Amino acid sequence: MLRIYFLLLFCLIFAFCQSEQQPQQAQSQGLQKIYYKSEEQVQQLRRAGAEIIVQEPDYVIVRTDSMLQTQDLKSEAIQEADLIHRLVKIHLRDSTDLQKVVNSGVDLWEVKGDTAVARAFDIYIERLREAGLSVKIIAKNASKMEEK
Repeated sequence: MLRIYFLLLFCLIFAFCQSEQQPQQAQSQGLQKIYYKSEEQVQQLRRAGAEIIVQEPDYVIVRTDSMLQTQDLKSEAIQEADLIHRLVKIHLRDSTDLQKVVNSGVDLWEVKGDTAVARAFDIYIERLREAGLSVKIIAKNASKMEEK
């Protein structure tokens, strides 16, 4: 009978420990807001493999993983308002450039002649530039343009 009580106690302790670990795991997945004080800290994040979705003057939004625990930066859960889209113009040389834009994940608004207008996170802008496209940011916050 004593063995049954110990087994039951062990199971309860094990279940309690598992439930304590789940919130930490959930918090370590998804997007995280990271405050930084210098451009060097942002570069450290990039070198560590962080995927920077949005970069503002005092914080970045990154996809989180275990590498963030090794950095000495303050972080918190993001708010929807932290996810800032840029309004961009993209110069298109030909139809393959348009296909690159469509496939990139940006929110394409319009195409006129050789110019596409889109709403995009910084990560997509960076990827388009790496693909050789000319991208000009025309508004730092596209949601403010929508309000007008």
